[in-house]
Amino acid sequence: MKKNRGNSQLRDTFLISTQEGIFSQIFTSLAGAGSVFITRLAVMLGASPVHFGILSAIGQFAQALQPLGVAITKRRTQRKPVILSLTSAGRAMAPLLGIIPLLFTARTALPMVLGVYLLYSALLAVSANMWMGWIADMVPRKMRGRFFAQRNQILMIAGVLASFVFGAAVDLFSNDRGWLAGQIGDALGIHHDPSALPWAFLGVFSAAGIVGLWGMLILRKQPEKPKVVESESFRTMLVTPFKDRNFRNLAIFGIWWMLAVGIGAPFWQPFMMQRLHMGVVQILLYGTIATVGAQIAIRPWGRFIDRHGNKPAMRLALLLGTLNPLIWIFLSPDCYWFIYVDAFLSGIMWSCVGIVTANMVLAIAPDKYRQMYSGVYNALSCTAMMLTMLASGIFMPDGFSLLGRYIYPEQVLFLITAIARFTAEIPLSWVHEPNSTSMDVLVRRFNQYTKVNIANVFMIIMRRKKPRS
Repeated sequence: MKKNRGNSQLRDTFLISTQEGIFSQIFTSLAGAGSVFITRLAVMLGASPVHFGILSAIGQFAQALQPLGVAITKRRTQRKPVILSLTSAGRAMAPLLGIIPLLFTARTALPMVLGVYLLYSALLAVSANMWMGWIADMVPRKMRGRFFAQRNQILMIAGVLASFVFGAAVDLFSNDRGWLAGQIGDALGIHHDPSALPWAFLGVFSAAGIVGLWGMLILRKQPEKPKVVESESFRTMLVTPFKDRNFRNLAIFGIWWMLAVGIGAPFWQPFMMQRLHMGVVQILLYGTIATVGAQIAIRPWGRFIDRHGNKPAMRLALLLGTLNPLIWIFLSPDCYWFIYVDAFLSGIMWSCVGIVTANMVLAIAPDKYRQMYSGVYNALSCTAMMLTMLASGIFMPDGFSLLGRYIYPEQVLFLITAIARFTAEIPLSWVHEPNSTSMDVLVRRFNQYTKVNIANVFMIIMRRKKPRS
């Protein structure tokens, strides 16, 4: 009976968390960290490279506050009520991003927008840490790779569809309108009117708030197991992960990797908007192709991780993560079509990183400290990324000519991040993940698999050539 009840709770957890996750993903696509709409709003308000650095760093700073989730829930037997309260408060602030530019000048509105974004990002990050502990209690370790893979696959589609709808609406009133928005505008009789752009943003961020709060009504139905009350002090719990040598090695990798990723990270979207003159829909097409790559790869990644572990999967992802920025060095306003090749490869890479990030810390953490391990790891890695994001904006390098073509300052940063990402293989090799398959074994199995398949193909060809008697 207990087994049936457990299976029922697991099934309900997947269904409800996926349903709520769709609303959460739409909110994130419109008003969360990395949202193209927030970047486009900053461009409209005249953001400088320093502002873009701060904008990107805010998301990482908020993630660094995740250990506060443990402090809030340590003496509670349930996480759900607190998660619902903090998440609802955070998502309800999103419409302010659209209201502020209508009430204040761009010079005043920009810092206010950054401040509101910082506040609700912090609330959502703290609640995300508590949600991770909630999910870890509900989903067995051996199933988490497939759980996150299947859930993320559905969420990606929802985010892309919502982004396209609202992206076309924003492009209708932008200088770089793009073909799709131009066709829609002509069909609807809407003419280019930049003065209406702030009202388009009000619609986007208001929709984000409504959809986000709607998701909370669904999350209320998700099952929750009673949580053990931690009697230890928060300080003791905070220090515990650092006493674990393997966690320290994982933290070093996380810091190293995120320092590398943070280099140039604030400028992917601004580069597309300001240097390549791409509209929001064109940028969202990039995101869509990335999603297609992720959709194709995410289930195989999930099965690979459940079978071989997180570490070997991450090592493969690092190789792709090194290749992606190098493609951007060759982009120019006259020729950037192959940015969509990068999008596909990027989707494959980040689909793996997304699963590993959610799963790897949980794989090495003692059950009692899963939430704290996850919070501390995210705090350290996100703080590291925040530092290089800020440094990228403050110490923007000069562009230069190379082989007869001009390399933009942002592209210099993209070259540096590619090199830095590759070096993250070093600290990853120090991490020990129980029951993971070593790269030597994987390479040996791959070689055997390749040899067997080549032999089979050769035998088929020889049979077809053999004369019939």
